Amino acid sequence: MDHSDTLLTIAELGVALAGFATLVTVIARHRNGHTPAIGLRLINLLEVALRNVAFAVLPLPFLESFASNSNMWRVGSGLYLVVVWVHYIFRIPGTGVVTERWHGISIWVLLGATSLVAIANVFGLAGSNAFSLYIANLLLGLAVSGLHFLSVANGVLRMEQD
Repeated sequence: MDHSDTLLTIAELGVALAGFATLVTVIARHRNGHTPAIGLRLINLLEVALRNVAFAVLPLPFLESFASNSNMWRVGSGLYLVVVWVHYIFRIPGTGVVTERWHGISIWVLLGATSLVAIANVFGLAGSNAFSLYIANLLLGLAVSGLHFLSVANGVLRMEQD
């Protein structure tokens, strides 16, 4: 599997997560009329999923010229890290997106792992394997999308029980 296949696969997974979350939320809204808390979680899930899709697709035009250049993947990891932290700082605290303790702890663990992986890549610790650490960042981002999806699903199931 070459770089473009790997990146496109990650983009497809991100789009699938966003699509399933949208479907779940639409069904929940149809039955109950409104879902304010679920809506916030859905918006966050969509933002995270689409961020991962964007970072999976962004390098595709440059693969022909720079695929073997580790600097491209190192810069990409740095940009990814900045975007993740900016999103977290301005979107997560105090918005009601994270309502369960397990969700908050999991987000912190994945945020820490993403930060460590990205910093390692930015400083060139992967050497010629910088693409692997870039992919690790995207996979950790997909894990965050999955957590948000579980949170949305959990909220919908709770609404069904009430």
